[in-house]
Amino acid sequence: MQEPRMQQTPLMPQPNSAPYYPGGYGEEVEKPIDYKYYFFLITKNFYVIFTFLIIALTFAFIYTSKMPVRYQAVAQVIVERPPTNAQDAFSKSDGRNESLSAAFGADYYATQMAIIKGSSVLKQVVQELRLETYFEKKDVDAAVHNLRGMVNVIRIEESRILSIEASAADAELAANIANAVSRAYIRKNFEDMLYYSREILNWLPQGGDPKETVTIKDPMGGMKQMTREELIDSLPSVRTDDTIRKLLEKKSSESADLKLLLGQYREKHPKIIKERASIKFLEDSIKGEKQRIVDGLKARAEGRLNVNVARILEEAEIPKSPLPNSRNKTILVAAIIEILASCFLIFLIDYFDDSIHSMEDLERKGLSLPFLGPLPMIKDRALLDGKKGIMAFHDAKSEIAESFRYLRVSINFSASPESLKTLVLTSCLPHEGKSFTADNIAVSLALDGNRTLLIDADMRRPTLHKIFKLDNTSGLSNFLTSKLDFDSILKQSSIEDLTLVTSGPTSPNPAAILGSERMKEFLKLAAERFDRVIVDCPPLTGIGDGFVLGSLIGHIILVIAAGRTPLDLIRHTQAQLTKSGVQIIGVTLNMVDMDKERYHGYSKYYYNTYTRYYSQT
Repeated sequence: MQEPRMQQTPLMPQPNSAPYYPGGYGEEVEKPIDYKYYFFLITKNFYVIFTFLIIALTFAFIYTSKMPVRYQAVAQVIVERPPTNAQDAFSKSDGRNESLSAAFGADYYATQMAIIKGSSVLKQVVQELRLETYFEKKDVDAAVHNLRGMVNVIRIEESRILSIEASAADAELAANIANAVSRAYIRKNFEDMLYYSREILNWLPQGGDPKETVTIKDPMGGMKQMTREELIDSLPSVRTDDTIRKLLEKKSSESADLKLLLGQYREKHPKIIKERASIKFLEDSIKGEKQRIVDGLKARAEGRLNVNVARILEEAEIPKSPLPNSRNKTILVAAIIEILASCFLIFLIDYFDDSIHSMEDLERKGLSLPFLGPLPMIKDRALLDGKKGIMAFHDAKSEIAESFRYLRVSINFSASPESLKTLVLTSCLPHEGKSFTADNIAVSLALDGNRTLLIDADMRRPTLHKIFKLDNTSGLSNFLTSKLDFDSILKQSSIEDLTLVTSGPTSPNPAAILGSERMKEFLKLAAERFDRVIVDCPPLTGIGDGFVLGSLIGHIILVIAAGRTPLDLIRHTQAQLTKSGVQIIGVTLNMVDMDKERYHGYSKYYYNTYTRYYSQT
C-alpha cells in the first residue's frame, strides 16, 4: 500500500525542516551560547577525557610518591625597644595613651625579615653548622643559596614576634638551622642599618659643639665635610626612627599654631608663653632621642651593647612528625588541570571542525538547507559488499532500513508528487555514499508499491551492476549513443517493482551525452513508464555530469558524509547549483555515528525512539 502524499506547491519545504532559501547561503543570525552543545561534546568524548585523566593521575601518583619527607622546626625572636622619657612625654603631649615602643611600621619588620635571610646572617649559620659538607658544596655562597631555600621568616600578625621556620629532610637538622639562624640574627643586631665606620661613631662624644665639622668618607667612597649635627641627622637610625618622626611632626604643628597666635597676641601673652614652652619641650625631647640613638650606636661599635634590640623568645625543638604530605593536593590539581586541558582541546578541535555531524550542525553552522533525515553508519563494512549492501531489503528491521523508510517519507512530503517523480542523488565528493543511498531509496520506494526505475548515470565509476550482479555490456551509454530501444536496456531485479538501468560501457565524454537530446528523451520515457525514477550521478566537485543532469531535471538530493564533507565545499556547491538553476530538495546526512551523536538534539531522540520501539517487538 502506497503512503499518502501531501498536495503541495512544487519544492515547498517539508514540515519541521529548516527554511529553504533557493540560491543563497542563508542569513546567519547570531545565537546565544548553546551550553547543552558543549556539555554534549564532553559526554561525546567522555572516554577520551577519562583515558587521559587516568594517564595524568598515574604520572601524578608516581611524582608524589618520590617526594621526600620534610620536617619543620620553628624558633621565635621578639623585636624589643625600651621605653624612654621622651616617648612618654610625647604620648602625654599628644593626648594619646599609645606606646611608641611598639609603633614600628610594616616596612621596619620587612627589613628585619630581609636581614634574617640575608647573606651575612646565613653565612654565619653555614659556618657554624658546617653546611658546606651537607650540601656537598665547596663554595660558601652556593651553600648559602641552598640554605635560603630552607628558611622562611614570617611575622605573627599584630605583634613584634618573628617566626623563623626551617625545613629539612632530617628533624634534628631542621631544629639546628632554626636555632642557628636566630642566634646569628641576634649577633648581627641590626648592624646592616649602619654604614658609618666605628671611628665616626667614636668621634661623637657626649655633648660637644654641634657646629664642629669633620671630613668623612661616605659609602660611595667620596669625601665630604659635615657638622656634628648634620652627621647625627644623616644616620639611618635617626632618619628612620618613628619616635623622632612623630616628635618632628608635633613640633611642626606647634610652630604653625604659634605663628597664628603671634598674629593675635603680644609676646608676653600667656598663650604665647605656653606655646613656646611646648615647642622647647619638643626640641629637648628630639635632642634627647637623638642622643639615645647615638649612645646605642657607640655602645655597639665599642662592643658594649647595653640594650637588646631583639632577643630569642623560643628556641626550636626537634619536630616529632613530618610536614603534612601534599600528595592528595598535587593529585587533585593534576586531575583538574587535565580535565580543563582536555575540555579546552575538545572545544578547540570542534571550533576548527567545519564538517557536518548532525542536523543541529546544519542550523548551528548557518546552512539553510532542508534536512531529510540521517543515515546511520554501518560499522561492519562487509555488509556493504554484494546484495548485503541493499539493507532496505535484506535486513528490513535494521536501524539502517528504518532510516531509509523515514527518508522515503520525508521525500514524499517535501514537494508535490509530480516534482518528485524523478530524483537525482549526488554528493560533493566521492565516497560519501550517494550510490548506496540511491540504491536503498529505490528499493524502499519499490517495496512501498511504486514502480521504480533505478538508473546508474555514473559512467566514470559505475556500481549498480556490481551490487545487483548484472551484466554491464549494455546500458545507458548504449542508449544515448545509438538507436537502441528503451526496453532493451531495462533489467529486472529480484525485487518486485524495481527495474534497473546500468551505466553501460565507459564513455570518453559522459557530460556531453548526459546533456544530449537523447537523454531528455530517455528521462521522458522513464517518467511515463514508472512511478518513480531514481538517478545516481557522479559527485559535483570537479565533475560536470551532476550539474548537467540536475539542470535537465531541475532539482537534486544532496548526500553529505557526516564528519567528512567540509562546510565551505557544501556552501560552494550550493552556490554553483543555484547559478546552474538547480534547486536542492533536501540533504541527507550519511554515515552518522549514532553511538556518539545519540546524546544530543534530534539524533538523541531518533536513536532512543527507534531502539526502544523495536526492542519491544
